[in-house]
This record gives sequence, structure tokens and C-alpha cells, in this order.
Amino acid sequence: MMDQEQSRHERAAHWCVIMQSGAPTAAEKKGFADWINENPLHLQEYRAVLSLWTEAADYGAALDPTSDVIRLYPAHKGVIAKDADGRGRRFYGFFMAMKGGRMAAAFAVIMLMALAFLSFPPLGGGVLVSQIADNLFGPAVEPFQTRKGESRTIALDDGSVIQLNTLSKLEVRFSPHERTIMMLEGEAYFDVAKDPQRPFVVRTDKASVQAVGTEFNVRLRPDDLAVTVVEGKVMLRQIKADDAKQTKAWETSLSRNEQAVLSRFDGGADNDPLIRRSDDVPLEKVVSWRQNKLIFEAARLGDVVADFNRYNTMEIILADEDLADLSISGVFDSRDPEAFSHTLEAFAPVEALVFGRSRILIKNIQDNI
Repeated sequence: MMDQEQSRHERAAHWCVIMQSGAPTAAEKKGFADWINENPLHLQEYRAVLSLWTEAADYGAALDPTSDVIRLYPAHKGVIAKDADGRGRRFYGFFMAMKGGRMAAAFAVIMLMALAFLSFPPLGGGVLVSQIADNLFGPAVEPFQTRKGESRTIALDDGSVIQLNTLSKLEVRFSPHERTIMMLEGEAYFDVAKDPQRPFVVRTDKASVQAVGTEFNVRLRPDDLAVTVVEGKVMLRQIKADDAKQTKAWETSLSRNEQAVLSRFDGGADNDPLIRRSDDVPLEKVVSWRQNKLIFEAARLGDVVADFNRYNTMEIILADEDLADLSISGVFDSRDPEAFSHTLEAFAPVEALVFGRSRILIKNIQDNI
């Protein structure tokens, strides 16, 4: 870990080596972007060191950028320049660190460094991480994740809002040309701010959903992907795998109250996805999770229990397999599995045994006879 007393130019050299000598990790990219945002002068420092790096590479074996940038910069006191506030600040050169013919090269490099510092005006405090990251190494990735029973509202820089359901995971990657969300797991509701110049695209490993200004829900499960439009219009497109060159590309548009469920595997020889469309979806049921509600209409008890267990650490267990096929209808609080179990006792021949705050065992009443 770098010493906290190290100066900005040493940190700039440190980050230059990390960002230029290999593939930086996501954590390193975030750390670099955070450092850039700490002070408007940091970007100037980095650009100057990057210029040095480029120049050093041109001198061949006499100066190896990867190993020598930090060692030679800074080395000794050199030129004095001015900060944005007018105070003096020293540039450091190679003059005492290099011998013979390398002195001329070092002098040229240090002058380029000074010009780089003086040529880039100080940036305001509102430097966007996405702009810096996109210019230097591509759009920054912001990961978001929820635990069991947790939901989270995410306000994005463009004015869009994401509500992330329980046990869900996604990544946000904004660039000047596209607003990209990589959906990795779970469910999310998207309220998209209009920006025709930058499409808003939600991607999974099998399909992408593109919108401009709209509201829609995406649920990603191991066996399918469900996209439901609440307002506006989206375009659902297939993403072809690299090893599936014969797979035919497809796309379908969805409008308000429409839903498409894409099955990952249909067993077909051509590996085309199986798509089920619905043109009149009960939206209140699909997005009821946003109000901590679960709505069921003639649903299997086994599926109802699975839904409750997604939201709660207090697990519901069916003691008898035949209970899984009981038909359940109603509106329930997703955070209260105990209340659901007692309601179930009133309408079905079952008994709910509650074990502290850890589990609820549902069993046939006949088992007590």
C-alpha cells in the first residue's frame, strides 16, 4: 500500500504503471477513477506522466517504461511550474539519474512534461468518472448487488432510476455513446430517462433490451428471461454466442402491458430461443415486489413457498411433497412468511410449526392423527 505522505506526482507514476503495463483489475480501475476525482490536478499529473511514458518507450532499451517510470520520475529537483492557485510546484527530471547520451533524451522528455502540465487547464470539481474512464481505459464499471430480503434504489447520473429486487446483481457502464446495464442475476425495474443520442441497453448473456425513455421490468432466472413493459416501448434482441454461428438473429418489440419470456434452452437443433409473448399482462402482479407484495392467482404452493424464501431468511419448508400442488390465490406481504403460513392454516388442511425465526414447517393435519 502506498504511503499516505507520497506526493501527487508519485501517485500519478504509480497509476501510470498499473494502467499501462497490463490489464488493470476492476478494483484498480475504480481506485484510479476515485483518485482522479479527489483533486482537479490529478488528471494533469497523470497526463504528464503518461506523456513521459510514451516518450520513454521511444528510446528503446536505454529506458524501459515499465520499470523506470517510477524510479526515474521523480529523481531530483528540476523545473518549477505553477498550480491552479498560483503557488509554485516542482517538476522532477532525470538530470542526475541518467548519464551520457541519455541526458539529451531526458531533457526532451522533461520539457514535454512541463508543457503537458502547463497546457492542460485545471478541471472543475465536477469531473465525471465516466468521462475520464472512457478516455483513458474505457467506461468505468459500477457493480450493484442486493442480499436476501434487500431491495435497493439506484439513481444514475443520467436521471434514470433502477430498483433492484432481492438477490439481484448488475453492472452499470456508461459511455458517451451508450448507457449499458449488464444484468447478471435476479430482477430489476428500470425507469429510463430519455436521451435519443445514448441508447439505454440492458444486456444478459442471451439477449439485450433497448429503450430510450420508458419503464420496464427484467427478471433473469437460470432457465428464462422475462421482460415486461410498463410504459413506452423496448426492443428485445438476441445475443448470439461465439460458438453458435448458425444461430439466426431475431428481435421483437414490446409495448405497454406486453411481456416476452425467453427460455434459454428449447432443445431445438438450431439453438433458437423459445419466446412466449403475452399482450395483456397484469402489471400490478409483475411489479408487486416493488411494494413488498406477492400476488398469486391459482399458483402452486411449491412455487409460492419458493418466492417467499427468496425474500426471507426465515425459510418455509413443506414436510410433504404432495402439498406442493395445492392451489394458492391471494395478496401477501413478502416480508412476513409467518403471517402467510397462518393464513394458509385457515384455508387448507395444514399445520404451520414455527421454529424461532429460522424456519416454518408446513405439514398435513392428517400427520397428527
